[in-house]
Amino acid sequence: MTVYRGFLTITKRNIHTMLLYLVIFLSMAIAAQKITGGNTSGFEQISLNIAVFDRDKGELAKGLSDYLSQYHTLVDLPDDPSIIQDRMFYREVYYVVTIPEDFEERCLEGEEMLPVTKVPGSISGFYVDQQINTFMNDVRIMTKSGFSLTESVSSVMENCKDEAEVTLIDKNGFGGEQPPHAFMYQYMPYILISILCYSMSYIMIAFRNPDVKRRMTCSAVPARSQNLQIVLGYATVGLGVYGVCTLMPILMYGKSFINAPNMPYYLLNSFLMTIVSLSLSFLIGTLVSKEEVVSAVVNVVSIGMSFLCGVFVELEILGKGVRTFAQFLPAYWYEVANGLLSNNNTFSHGQQMSLYTCFGLQVLFAAAILGVAMVVSRVRQTA
Repeated sequence: MTVYRGFLTITKRNIHTMLLYLVIFLSMAIAAQKITGGNTSGFEQISLNIAVFDRDKGELAKGLSDYLSQYHTLVDLPDDPSIIQDRMFYREVYYVVTIPEDFEERCLEGEEMLPVTKVPGSISGFYVDQQINTFMNDVRIMTKSGFSLTESVSSVMENCKDEAEVTLIDKNGFGGEQPPHAFMYQYMPYILISILCYSMSYIMIAFRNPDVKRRMTCSAVPARSQNLQIVLGYATVGLGVYGVCTLMPILMYGKSFINAPNMPYYLLNSFLMTIVSLSLSFLIGTLVSKEEVVSAVVNVVSIGMSFLCGVFVELEILGKGVRTFAQFLPAYWYEVANGLLSNNNTFSHGQQMSLYTCFGLQVLFAAAILGVAMVVSRVRQTA
């Protein structure tokens, strides 16, 4: 078992890289859970720092300011474009609304829109837009129904204090929310691809060293035995990394994960992704001949696939063109399966077929990548 021991020896030299990526993986999973999955109440209202410049000083303008103050923090800000731009750049203010003179005639009875300034690309800005539109539409409906402006503003202010109770349909046994371990498994492809591709690529480069190849050729160990020991080394490292990645959710979430009805599917999905990662690592190790290039290639593959396939960014947020392209990558089907597992406790026939399709496609991707790697390896040996 000389080749196998050498395989493990080279793996030990890269153990620090594996630990580094495990720390990165844990940090991302915990941060995602805190940010995205930490709201156990279902919905949480967002409060922003906004500024209101009231140039009308009328009753409707005061009512709008009071209405916004119930949801957001009104900050004092000089009416100076340069200062406003500076405060928005440093995110001290996210939204600025200017109430013009003759506000009632121009915006309530007329069709003029309120001048607003918001942080470019901020989703929260649209949230404030909707609140302003809601206030104006409610007041407009009441005044046209015969109520005075004072009664209309007072009624809208009173009704906005009522809080709606939202109950999510419990489709997955977690109150309709994603279970905490789902966020860890969402980021699993990144850590599997990174660790296995880094470690295996260095090992393959070491075994392709001319001196090492000559010694292996002259040794008493048959070529078939050498190949079997390399395969055994791949299986050992792959199962070791898979075991560590499986142990983490068990240690972090305990019975919540162990008793989850979809736990076997999570384990199977991540195991198939481990096989895909091993195939990728073999392909990269076959193509790359210098250790200095490994880092660049692995980063492109792991990070690029993670962004395109829904690991770092939710699949629902990605554009249609990106999702269409991502279907030609194995991590996409892993994430589709993970989405089904995290959002459902039981599966319909169609959902179960979709889940099995995702599993099957990962196996096919692994076989295809392995086939390409073997062809490349044979060409390089005969060249």
